[in-house]
Amino acid sequence: MTAKARILVVDDDKRVRTFCREVLELQDFLVEEAENGAKALKILEKTSFSLILSDIMMPDIGGLDLASKVKDEYPDTFVILITGHGSIDMAKDAIQRGAFDFITKPFKMIELNQVVDRALEVRERQLSVLHSSELKDLYDLTVNINISKQSLQTYLNNLVSSLKKTFRGDSARIYLADEPGKFSLFRKAGSGNEELLGEEIWESSSKAALVSERGYLADGDSEHLLPENTGVFSVMAVPIPSPDGNLGVCMVTRSRIPASFTIRDLKLMGLFSAQAGNQLTNYSMASYLREQADNLEKVNILAAQFTSSLDTSQVLSSISRGLKAMVEFDLFGIFLSGKDMIPLSYMLVRSDIPDDVLETNFRTILEKTQNSNDIRLFLDSGIRDSFASARIVDWQNCPVVDILDLGEFGSFRGMIVLASWPKEKTSARVPSYIPILIRHAAAAVSNAYLFETSERNYIQAISALASAVDAKDPYTHNHSRNVAAYVSRIAAQLKLPSREIALLNNAAMLHDIGKIGIPEVILNKESSLTQEEYRIIKTHPEVGYNILRPVTAFGSFIDTVRYHHERFDGKGYPFGLSGEDIPFHARMLAVADCFDAMTSDRIYRDSPGVDFAIEEIRKNRGTQFDPKIGDALLSVLEKITPEDIIAAYISMGSNQVTFS
Repeated sequence: MTAKARILVVDDDKRVRTFCREVLELQDFLVEEAENGAKALKILEKTSFSLILSDIMMPDIGGLDLASKVKDEYPDTFVILITGHGSIDMAKDAIQRGAFDFITKPFKMIELNQVVDRALEVRERQLSVLHSSELKDLYDLTVNINISKQSLQTYLNNLVSSLKKTFRGDSARIYLADEPGKFSLFRKAGSGNEELLGEEIWESSSKAALVSERGYLADGDSEHLLPENTGVFSVMAVPIPSPDGNLGVCMVTRSRIPASFTIRDLKLMGLFSAQAGNQLTNYSMASYLREQADNLEKVNILAAQFTSSLDTSQVLSSISRGLKAMVEFDLFGIFLSGKDMIPLSYMLVRSDIPDDVLETNFRTILEKTQNSNDIRLFLDSGIRDSFASARIVDWQNCPVVDILDLGEFGSFRGMIVLASWPKEKTSARVPSYIPILIRHAAAAVSNAYLFETSERNYIQAISALASAVDAKDPYTHNHSRNVAAYVSRIAAQLKLPSREIALLNNAAMLHDIGKIGIPEVILNKESSLTQEEYRIIKTHPEVGYNILRPVTAFGSFIDTVRYHHERFDGKGYPFGLSGEDIPFHARMLAVADCFDAMTSDRIYRDSPGVDFAIEEIRKNRGTQFDPKIGDALLSVLEKITPEDIIAAYISMGSNQVTFS
């Protein structure tokens, strides 16, 4: 190569420029520097260079754009790009832009010298571009070998064939680890004459690559020497990376091609391997998600079965059958207790369980989190069913126990227990869907248990009372339903959680329950109300609040009912609250309530129409209504008519009071 070759180093990092200059000047090269692409182009206008070393990421003109300009205007000048990370897209883009090669930070002196020497050697042979057939193969691998459309083995077979072809090898193999980051490897695919290399060498080379950073090269000239008489004179292997550790190793051998693999081959194969790692990681994630989706689908089916009845005995039977279909267990139990309630205790256990097993480790585990008196009631009384199982267990081992505390499921306490006694003294890995399944079981049995108490009946009575209020006036008999439809759609527009939407639905369905105390002669009066009659009408939010207040299940939304006639400007009733002093849900209900009132006929007037109502909402934003909520309703009405909002609401079966 030419000793006095002139090289331009372009990088916005002075330390990188200084390092490159010092290394290259030791090789007797003439070196100049530029801190960005624009200054480099100005220097090129006056001086010719054999080679440019340029960072990719720079202000003004980056390395890729600089390479394109150099290719067009200075075709005899080679460009080597410096990047902080290597990727398939970057490599392909670099070659297409006219770059000869790229080097990845942080690089060492020897790496820099090697890539510069190679570029200048090629330039001396008057090769203006690097042949990119390997990168085409890499691109084809990315585009055409899609793991999501084939089996894992088919993908690996295609990949190993592509590696053998791209790197002109005589044989190739792919090894995978049983888990990411593990050292144990298993051959998963091969291509070509694999017998030329002994199994011991295949395995030792793959393990050497697995623990290396950039891969493994072995031939007659490298630090790794191959045994004689193997029939192979060059071996290249790179790890298959993933975020959780290396997934395996890709390997290629040569015996007939009269050239050893190079560092560039190793680097390029690293890109193949990185792409394979991405594909395998995605495949693993997709497989896991498919498995989880299948399990969740089964859980949903079982959950529907759990809640298909509110009869406690039927629910317990359904839960027992459902869990046995999904989970291997030796004991399943439920305990519920509450003030003035008869405790519910149920246990389904293997028929061959020894009498004393439940009194040892099992009881000790329960006592860590549960009330000792509850444990006594659970173990010593209640319903106990049994089932036969051929699964081998060791009753002396400590059981694996999942406990769901039911203290959060209403005004009672309790637990659901799932236990198994493993054959060996190892901690069993609990599938992720088991807690979900148990929670569904807990919800089902809790609902059944609550149904047998007076509170459920009282809730239904209150709901019926609310319906009776609407029925008192033939003009407003669907008013609460319509308000619930509108406020639910407003809440969805504001992206409120489903729990809040359910509460708003309940508040809307019950918001006028206080009118049960208003004389019908006032509610159905065709003429204007007197001041005294209007005063009576204004009492209905407070009356409704007092009706709902004794019911604990209503506690989360009774303020919404109480304040739904307050105005944003403070001119509402019953307390004249204003702005954000009015609960947010009450402000939402006010908008929905007024909109339905304006779009419905009344005994004293016909509806002024939807257009009128929309204009009133728009004009009264910031006075009567919270502007944010008013805007939300107006946005909804730009996309869907009031009739369609109500029809969609009815179709979802939401037009009733519900509690979770």
